[in-house]
Amino acid sequence: MLSGRTIADLHKLVPFGRIGKPEEVAALVAFLASYEAAFMCGSLVEITGAQAVA
Repeated sequence: MLSGRTIADLHKLVPFGRIGKPEEVAALVAFLASYEAAFMCGSLVEITGAQAVA
């Protein structure tokens, strides 16, 4: 339990229905560090499971 909340409670707070996995964040970091992201400049990439827009 985290501060009176269970993991199931945290899943309910995210519109995608679950909290993110470490490997999902790692995949974004790997992309941003790769050549494929070389043309990106000054971008904000949110990895929140749509929680920021809900």
